[in-house]
Amino acid sequence: MISFLFIDTERVWRGGQHQLLTLLKGLLERGHEMHLACLPGTLLEQQARAIRVNVHPLYFRNEFIGFWRLLALMRQIRPNIVAFNTPRPILVGSLASRLVRVQARFIFRRVNFPLGRNPITRLKYNWGIDCIVAISDSIRRQLEKGGVPPWRIRMVYEGLDLRDYPRKDLRQKHAFQQPVVIGTVAHLSREKGHCHLVEAAASIPDVQRRMRFVLVGEGDCRRALENQVRERGLQGCVQFAGFQRETLEYFQSFDLFVLPSLSEGLSSAILSAMASYLPVIATNVGGIPELVRHGENGLLVPPADPAALAQAILQLADNPDEAFRMGQRGRRRAEEEFTLERKILETESLCTFFLQGRATLSRTAHA
Repeated sequence: MISFLFIDTERVWRGGQHQLLTLLKGLLERGHEMHLACLPGTLLEQQARAIRVNVHPLYFRNEFIGFWRLLALMRQIRPNIVAFNTPRPILVGSLASRLVRVQARFIFRRVNFPLGRNPITRLKYNWGIDCIVAISDSIRRQLEKGGVPPWRIRMVYEGLDLRDYPRKDLRQKHAFQQPVVIGTVAHLSREKGHCHLVEAAASIPDVQRRMRFVLVGEGDCRRALENQVRERGLQGCVQFAGFQRETLEYFQSFDLFVLPSLSEGLSSAILSAMASYLPVIATNVGGIPELVRHGENGLLVPPADPAALAQAILQLADNPDEAFRMGQRGRRRAEEEFTLERKILETESLCTFFLQGRATLSRTAHA
């Protein structure tokens, strides 16, 4: 049994928090001792308590206070591994773990943003860190560009519990709803590129009659997007569904899934779309091409290109049989390569490898 302490300082629920929750649940079911330090009052806290993870509310107002609270927590639970799910607490958490003599320190890197060039960021991702787990090859390459040595990085793809996504009967023909329902599930933030989806919709002939766009998610860009929809006269075919804790019914109601991101680590939403037998239209950025093979289980378009996005939507909307086959192939890819079981076993094996290595070094030093 391994004792883990995961640390997450995000207030919002996004893909990274959902990915962490499935990891906590999977490792807990494997018999490990799971602790989570997170901000109080968050959905992550609530969800983690529901699956019986040991949750420790963390008031992280600043690094000084965060350091002393993390130090006290680590002294209390004595974890084998401290794992950071968000970047803010890495430096002070690494320092605290050194004073408690934690055996290994991991970072789970889930975003594809470049690392900052300032010395503090370089220190944060290199000093005292045993392993950075990248959830896509794109993130791995971005870390290397940011100065992290390759030997410190391991890649473990995200995965889904496919039992949550019921299998569908195979059919020879497929007909879309009328109007065709095009959905996206993502935080309403700039890097998700929703504004380009709205522009694409505005360029589609007779779009009000032919299509309905459903945007699931909440975020800082919502007001600007609502204004953009009004300016383009799309109120009748664009629906803002807001944040939804459970999204399965939405995926099941879509005909096509679209993600127009400008940056993406891997995308839990695309994985959910694949598991839901949906063809995917997405941008050729970050880890998305590792999920979506152009022409096989979806279509890839350049980022920030509404014309190309509109063309891809029309291509699949006008060819439901092609879209159906893409959806079937996407589901098969999810079953073969992106299961939760594989993710949990690979993570467990990686952690065991580092702990055994440390134990060997310790025995050698005392021989």
